[in-house]
Amino acid sequence: MAIAIHWAAAAMAMSSLACMAPAVAAETANAVQSFSIAPGPLAQALPAFAARAGVPLSFDGKLLEGKTSPGLTGTYSVDEGFSRLLQGTDLQTQRLPGGGYTVKAPTVAPGASVGELQPIEISAQRTSSTIIRPTRQSNVIEREELNELRQSSDSLATVLGKIVPGMADSSHTITDYGQTLRGRNTLVLVDGIPLNTNRDSSRNMATLNLASIDKVEVLRGSSAIYGAGAAGGIIAVTTRPAGGEPYAETTFTLKSALSRLGSDGLGGEVNHYMSGASGAVDYAFNVGYQHVGGSFDGKGNRIAPEPSQGDLFDSDNYTLGGKLGFRIDKNQRLQLSVSRYVAEQDSSYGSDPAVAKLPAGSAVARPLDGLQLAEQNQIKNTLVSLDYQNQDVFGSTLSTQLYYRDYFTRFTPFDARAVSTRGNNVDQVMQNSRVLGGRATLNTPLADNTKLLWGLDFNQERSDMPDDIFNAAAYDASGGSVFQRTGTLLYMPLLTTRSIGGFAQLQHKMNEKWSVETGLRYERAYASYDDFIPLSQSKSASPQKVRGGSVSFSSWMSNAGVVFKPVAGHEVYASFSQGFQLPDIGVQIRNATPAFNISSSSLEPVKTNSYELGWRGAFGNVLGNLAIFHTTSKLGDIQSFNNGLILTRTAEKISGIEAGADYLPDDSAWGGGATYAMMWGRETPQGSSSDQIMSGYRIPPMKLTAYLQYKPNSKWSNRLQATYFASRDYRLKGQTAFGRREVGSYTTVDLVSRYQLTQKDTVSLGIENLLNRYYIPAYSQLMRNSNNTSRLPGAGAVMSVSYSHRW
Repeated sequence: MAIAIHWAAAAMAMSSLACMAPAVAAETANAVQSFSIAPGPLAQALPAFAARAGVPLSFDGKLLEGKTSPGLTGTYSVDEGFSRLLQGTDLQTQRLPGGGYTVKAPTVAPGASVGELQPIEISAQRTSSTIIRPTRQSNVIEREELNELRQSSDSLATVLGKIVPGMADSSHTITDYGQTLRGRNTLVLVDGIPLNTNRDSSRNMATLNLASIDKVEVLRGSSAIYGAGAAGGIIAVTTRPAGGEPYAETTFTLKSALSRLGSDGLGGEVNHYMSGASGAVDYAFNVGYQHVGGSFDGKGNRIAPEPSQGDLFDSDNYTLGGKLGFRIDKNQRLQLSVSRYVAEQDSSYGSDPAVAKLPAGSAVARPLDGLQLAEQNQIKNTLVSLDYQNQDVFGSTLSTQLYYRDYFTRFTPFDARAVSTRGNNVDQVMQNSRVLGGRATLNTPLADNTKLLWGLDFNQERSDMPDDIFNAAAYDASGGSVFQRTGTLLYMPLLTTRSIGGFAQLQHKMNEKWSVETGLRYERAYASYDDFIPLSQSKSASPQKVRGGSVSFSSWMSNAGVVFKPVAGHEVYASFSQGFQLPDIGVQIRNATPAFNISSSSLEPVKTNSYELGWRGAFGNVLGNLAIFHTTSKLGDIQSFNNGLILTRTAEKISGIEAGADYLPDDSAWGGGATYAMMWGRETPQGSSSDQIMSGYRIPPMKLTAYLQYKPNSKWSNRLQATYFASRDYRLKGQTAFGRREVGSYTTVDLVSRYQLTQKDTVSLGIENLLNRYYIPAYSQLMRNSNNTSRLPGAGAVMSVSYSHRW
């Protein structure tokens, strides 16, 4: 069962900085302070109290659902305050060794039945600790806050782009391409299962239904805890848990474009979730359906499809998932989880290829009605996992997981007749990926203030890319709207990658002021493929094969961090960490010629060194944080230009600064906060002695965010959210190049309002782009297609109305 971590309750205030309030020394528990906490939902009162007291608080959100607090006014110690806030409930708090608190149900009496045993958390996350606070910045978005933010955002990628410092703006399409975190790629985990694949299709977050998410934790900065893929950070998604009292919730949502009213811009969804337990068995089940309508810009014009990476305009999306848990005894629990997500586009609109002939940047993409394409953008994602936890294995806690993923995606057709490596075809690429893996994590206490976190990971991926070929004459005659399939070829052969790694992380609390951690990880990766006929030979009378081959690499990674608390309410930290990942091998193989030899290719792994110095603290009701980071890598990811005709590696240096503040008053309905993020990146291409500015798809412009929260009473909550992206010139010596075009600034403002009608009924209203601003996101200004067909405006004002009922 997922545990919600509230570092002094920024999540209660819907803060965009959920993990910045400081932990305090042990004596703080007995210190007496003045409090004024209004009566209301317990899920709001407890975090508000923790924020004022300056203590970290963790709890399972399901324990608090439906419970209220009488409030608190007067002078109390931390322990007394928690006790009074919990009056009338069957809950109690427990102080953790690291100085924080957790909320739990009453202790089971001797002789209690198995059905009354306390729940065991099933979690594959490795980021929380009661010994040492994180030695890097992080954000935690709980379900209540996520439910608000999703009312004014079209996807999880858009939500995170608006509130996480250091994260680039989303593309506002189906792709994650260009949405880096601190200038590098992120590892996306769903209940511990990695969504990243080596042949990166950049659709990781597009496979998620926001309604099924319980919590999102974003750890900013590279990490070796999870191994490959976490160069920029980790996005750890936890889905809604099984168990607890019987619970069911149904939510209906209606969406409409406001810049152009009509049925074309209508969309909606319905989601249902239920959970509960019976004896030793617990369960959860969720099902959802979503229809996405057309999208319209601030001028009321329909936004064209994105031909480079794709979109899901005019699509129907389905979600189905379930968890079944079995309590073996008081220490052991087993859980089977299965989920399926399907998104299928069925639109009559394509992208007009004529705008590609206009000077780049002089026009926006144009929709073209009359599309005849049998199979459009698709995503099919199935996840299966078996989790086992034992809380006492020779004094250690053991968490294990076996997982399987079956992933399929279909892209938009592409006129590749000018690309010799793609056989000079009009084609449509697909990707099949099947992933099998597992991990084991042991948490071993060595002393009261020392523990060892250690374990193993294994991952195997098998991916291939079929390619549908279309009649070029029919395509030309229709002006780019008719696609008649003539056959299917192979773009990328079956590529197998395997990785295995082991890690050990030692954490020690020296005293109430100093905590340290250090760790090592060893990772070994392998990739192979068989002989195949490349697309470049597809029209040859005597096609030549590319010879199969294999490659393997290994690497040691280390990390170290220290946290210092000079005074109660403030802490400073410093850290060094290394990341490791194989480059996208499929980028080279799919464009290979018969002379290709993998042994002499540029496929060495990417190893990053990350340095971070930061502060977290509180001045009364103002919570703040500041981080300065610097990352280097001798070899960056493979860069593909001209559709794979040019491939290169670069040495990279990225530096940046992130800051944020929240104002969380005790006795006022008003609150607010802001964040700032700025970074710089330079790269030295292979064979060059001078460096250059890194691509805009890697280094985003400066970002400012701000929000204003107004809660006139315990039932009504309002939030105004603004996001500003500054202008930036990525040009090199006045010449435009891929990802290095000038980017103009833009600002968006969103509004969310939620009202609790009854204890079981809630209505929500959200308006994305409240001012109906006409703008072009940075992703589209950089033009992924290197022409106007991928220069797309952002959506104008979009209204979302939701009604939720708890059964």
